[in-house]
Amino acid sequence: MTVSAEPTTNPTTNPTAKEVELRAYLAARMLPLSLLLAILVGCAAPLADYVLTLHSLRAQAQTRAEQLAAVIEREASERPVLWHYDTPKLLMHVHANLSQQVEVRIVDRNGRALELGRSSSQLPDRLLWASAPIKIDGKPAGFLWVGLQADQALREALLLLLPFGLLGLGLALLVYFLPLRAMSRAESQIRGLIARLHQSQRALESFNQTLEQQVEQRSSELQAANNELRQKEEHIRTLSSRASALQEAERRGIARDLHDSAGQALTAIRINLQLIEQMAGQQAFVEATASKTMAMTDATVEEIRRAVASLSPAILDDFGLAVAVRRLCDDFGERTGLEVAHSVELSEEGCSPAIETAVYRMAQEALTNIKRHAAAETVEVRLWPEQGRLKLEVRDDGKGVSPDEVARATSRPPEQGGRGLHGMRERCELLGGTLRIDSEPGCGTSVHIELPMV
Repeated sequence: MTVSAEPTTNPTTNPTAKEVELRAYLAARMLPLSLLLAILVGCAAPLADYVLTLHSLRAQAQTRAEQLAAVIEREASERPVLWHYDTPKLLMHVHANLSQQVEVRIVDRNGRALELGRSSSQLPDRLLWASAPIKIDGKPAGFLWVGLQADQALREALLLLLPFGLLGLGLALLVYFLPLRAMSRAESQIRGLIARLHQSQRALESFNQTLEQQVEQRSSELQAANNELRQKEEHIRTLSSRASALQEAERRGIARDLHDSAGQALTAIRINLQLIEQMAGQQAFVEATASKTMAMTDATVEEIRRAVASLSPAILDDFGLAVAVRRLCDDFGERTGLEVAHSVELSEEGCSPAIETAVYRMAQEALTNIKRHAAAETVEVRLWPEQGRLKLEVRDDGKGVSPDEVARATSRPPEQGGRGLHGMRERCELLGGTLRIDSEPGCGTSVHIELPMV
């Protein structure tokens, strides 16, 4: 069997062109088999009939020869003169037992044939001969040959040859075309399978190429994500370290403030108390010193309260973020004399303590920066929730700064004097929020803070 396939390196070639040759292969093998079957079926029965008929005719000729030989032997034994001298009578007795389909020859022991009166031109073309010895007085005197016509057997065989030939031809055609038809269907199915196989192979190759591209793309994306994750981890580590540094800086600032204000006031109070002790006899001096000492004591207590509030604003725990921001704005306005407008709209759900503390601290820092640097007259503070985010906005009408100065201030580390805005940005990043500062010289400054509520 010959099955040829297109090379897999050329998938665009038509796969049904010369891939399958099963039908041609089977036709080449079935043709001689079909011809042999037609010959066998067409000729076997007529040939067998012809052979059997010839065998039957030969047996009949042998029997007739023996019968005629017996008749001649009987006539010759009764009248010996017939065999030697009266041949016409002998021939007459032989002709009496002959038919038109039978031809007889008598040959004496010398091999001479006796003429029976029939012309050789009248003899049939095909005769089947059989012989029987003629014995006179127990001695062979000659041989009797009987010939029967074989034309009838040939005609019967030829008559049988036509139907059996047609039968053989029909069987040969069935044997030839039925397998070819089945093979054509199978070949068509195989071609379809091969075509689908080529199509699947092309689709698989295309998928492999696409898959390789996807793998490369996913690998690059994973690599980029991994690099981004590493950068974020490094950034988180940096933020953590900066948060710790920020806390330490805030503690140092608070300690410095307590040392500069409360420490100096307490020292002055102690000196005044010593002077009161020494000047106990001078009433006017003692009264003035005592009054001054009480004023310094009140200022010191207020400073300590502010320091404690900056360390841990108890108002958040007691009243919540909304009240704390309002109180912060009111206190800032009283201390600075600035006009502070505030709008606080918070839902009842509230925020996590960390978010509330961060928002309060950043509002404090924004107001402190306004006091120190803005030279403003009015301040506006807004706090409201929006789509799961908490937004804080602090505006002033101060002198403002350039965007470059804002960038430097937010990126300057605490050890270089960037504790305010830089600390606000790091607080936002640590809590997953954003900080944006909009400012122009002479146009004031706007601080926009956005944090998740949980």
